[in-house]
Amino acid sequence: MNQNTYLIDSGLFATEKAMACYLIEGAKKKVLIDASGKSEGKKIVKKLHVLGKVPDMLILTHSHWDHAGGASVIKEEFPAIEIMACHQGVKSLQNLQEFNQWFKDVSPRLKSIEEVTPLKEGMVLDLGGLELEIFETPGHTNCSLSILDRKNRALFVGDSLGYKQSEDLFIGPIMPPEYSHEKLLKTYEKVKKIKYDSIFMAHFGLLTGDLARNLPETAKSNYLYWKEFVLSKWKENPTKEHIIEALRTEFANLTLSEEQKGAYSGLFGDWIVKAFTVAKLI
Repeated sequence: MNQNTYLIDSGLFATEKAMACYLIEGAKKKVLIDASGKSEGKKIVKKLHVLGKVPDMLILTHSHWDHAGGASVIKEEFPAIEIMACHQGVKSLQNLQEFNQWFKDVSPRLKSIEEVTPLKEGMVLDLGGLELEIFETPGHTNCSLSILDRKNRALFVGDSLGYKQSEDLFIGPIMPPEYSHEKLLKTYEKVKKIKYDSIFMAHFGLLTGDLARNLPETAKSNYLYWKEFVLSKWKENPTKEHIIEALRTEFANLTLSEEQKGAYSGLFGDWIVKAFTVAKLI
């Protein structure tokens, strides 16, 4: 992706371009950003061996299963690796199965992550000729982080801004159990002020130029659109099934396969309803 960064496709949901993890390499240390799911963790380990790279640290951008679930697998393969996450996420990682109970249909049994180095706003990690600055970017979860590679002016946002599933589908990061409208709006404004040239998204990939620079505002407008869309459909018929069907209809003309339209409407419909329920918006 740049002279210091590899993109590792984890193969989430057994598909390409669904989940990106990143390996950042300085002169002294290497950092893996995110571990994907439990089964995908095994694939990441294999790809790291192919690259001939052993990470010194693993930073989890938040505690959802598709980002933290593979951490135990990676720790078993690389025992010396230091697992790091937002200080707000230490307890959720220690209770990973409970935190991810909302996703039991797609997530296998998860192992707790006991040894976690807490990260806070403004901390800087020195990899040797390359520094990573930590930003707390909650809203998706309370423990969501973004990481700035100062040298390459590259920002790694996890799911903090949302999911860019295709050229014409950008879904807001509305997920249980800690989605917060107020915190998310503050995060969009915060990211606008960070000095970066490129953005690396977990779902999925690298954005540069105007696409990267305008992403916080684009993400915000898409988030607000889908939030109001689902709430309006809920008023028509307050059932999850109605929301899923409404999303499937809305996705009809997008550049997605029929399989993707069905999968995304089902997954996002389920998760958004759960998030709104926990947040007491419905």
